[in-house]
Amino acid sequence: MGIDAVSGEGVSRGSGGGPPVGGTDPARRAGVGGGGELGGFEGLGGLAGDRELTGLSVPVGLTGLRGLGCGGRAGGDTPLTEGVIDARLRALEYDAAPGADAQRARRDAMEVEHWEALRRGRYVRLWTVYLDVWAAALDACDAAYRLVRYVRQPHHRVGDLPILRSTGVPELCGTADNGVGGSVGEGAGEGAGDVVATYPCDALAYRRDRTPFGALERVHVATYVRALAAARDRLLGSSTMCSPGPRGADGHGAPPGAADSALRLWRVRHRVLCLAGPGEAGARAAELAATVVDDVGAPAAEVVAVRADDGYVDGEGRRVHPVLTLDPRAVSALWADYDAAEADVGQPSAIADVVARAAVHVWSAFTHGRDGCSGERNAAR
Repeated sequence: MGIDAVSGEGVSRGSGGGPPVGGTDPARRAGVGGGGELGGFEGLGGLAGDRELTGLSVPVGLTGLRGLGCGGRAGGDTPLTEGVIDARLRALEYDAAPGADAQRARRDAMEVEHWEALRRGRYVRLWTVYLDVWAAALDACDAAYRLVRYVRQPHHRVGDLPILRSTGVPELCGTADNGVGGSVGEGAGEGAGDVVATYPCDALAYRRDRTPFGALERVHVATYVRALAAARDRLLGSSTMCSPGPRGADGHGAPPGAADSALRLWRVRHRVLCLAGPGEAGARAAELAATVVDDVGAPAAEVVAVRADDGYVDGEGRRVHPVLTLDPRAVSALWADYDAAEADVGQPSAIADVVARAAVHVWSAFTHGRDGCSGERNAAR
């Protein structure tokens, strides 16, 4: 499992070949609505007399920074430090001037100050984790049930956070013979063959049911909930993972026709945001991958890249802090997640707790979605 840790290379909005992660609203970034006062900041006037910038060791006051421009940054500043300083400088340049640009500069500075308040002096960076998740499926519809709806979604320490991930479309990667091995095609992960072998054979009895929340999807969700419970036991050391056999998820023999099934291997890629301190990025990525399992509770996700996001440099040469590319809800979720993980990053018992709560969440989300769908159909009659 190769990890591409690009520590000094930022991932700006829309990079990586997929939609933006973090719920960025283009209108908000253009200064149209949605901003508001964050973190109780009423304005920047109270900062004018400070001799030290929050969380930074810059030996000049804001008044002295006013005339320095971007060239006033110290040569040893990190990109994140530059982003903080540039946001403050830009707000000072506009001072109390009217206009949309001035309003945006002041709002951006407040968002950066809010981020700094949540950071509390900790050296923490924003990271984008790329996960490949594999599953065997009968066709594209079955693959969607097994990869992009209710199951096999990475979970953070504080639960399922769709605002912090972007999920691609399932892609066909190969075929399998009789659902228990065979050719899985190029680009498949090391455990891809095992993923094919664990397909719940009892789902084949409902292979023609393509209705959302129908019998086929219910089998997959129920199987996955049991798999998460098995994964929890494995992480806690209370069970040994057994090799899968050609049996249904409920332990009964495979139904007629299982030997003739043409299972195919499918893959989906997630881009997931998280925060990590020095030396923690790999462990945090591995945590996210460990919350995705196959049908018997074995790991089903592969970390393919981990990249730091330190913002980007705009057309004027200013460093744009990464918080300014995020929805406020994503910012709150990121720090809540990191606060929960900071003390025990990578600990199996902590991951087991996440997996256990994921099992409850998956079943609850599916049943509520099914009940809501049934209510809509009844109301339309």
